[in-house]
Amino acid sequence: MTTVTLVIPFFNEENNLPILFNELKNVIREKPDSIDLETFFVNDASTDDSKAIIEKEISNKQKFKLINLNTQSGQTGAFKKAFQECDSEYIIRMDSDLQDDPKDLLLFFNKILEIKPDLIMGVRVERQHNLLLRISSTIYDLLIKTLYHTTLKTNSGSFVAFKTDYVKNLPWKKNDHRYLPLIAIQRGATSIIDVDVFHRERKHGKTNYPYFKKIIFGPIEVIKLIFRLKNGFYDF
Repeated sequence: MTTVTLVIPFFNEENNLPILFNELKNVIREKPDSIDLETFFVNDASTDDSKAIIEKEISNKQKFKLINLNTQSGQTGAFKKAFQECDSEYIIRMDSDLQDDPKDLLLFFNKILEIKPDLIMGVRVERQHNLLLRISSTIYDLLIKTLYHTTLKTNSGSFVAFKTDYVKNLPWKKNDHRYLPLIAIQRGATSIIDVDVFHRERKHGKTNYPYFKKIIFGPIEVIKLIFRLKNGFYDF
């Protein structure tokens, strides 16, 4: 039996969460029996009915957990809290806005069972993000390829699986959730594979990412990250 924790942070996703939960239930019915899956929903201090929706959905259900943050901490704070509570062999991170397709979890499960890799990177097929975000991601990938060599097709992505040991007890910095694959590689992840994942258009709500800010300050943030990586900040 291989233990896996699925971590899904959310902030004000009341229209998406019921759909997501139903899709997850279908996937769980189809998952391999040798995958022991637990799901953590992390509420980043939502101000809508998101918390109540998840509380209702997971009531009296095993293998589901709701983690509530008292103050909004962003995805970095959400993952930091969730990872502290994970004791599984693998962690999979996935967004809550329905752009990541839960059906693709089956791809991750199968690769985990077949290969036991250190890191699985979900590579988005026909990415549905707007032009500005695609530009910022392209700039990010170019910087990473120039300053820090990796074998990844892409260095950004929300749908990723890690062996838990590589992302436990991190000295988190702001926005480190964006760089978890690189941090895992720096910490020794060598068995690295990609899977093509379906990327869907956001139908409900709006993104919480400040695109212009990311484009302007993103390169500086990446350079600081590379400095930390090369100076052993994240090392065991």
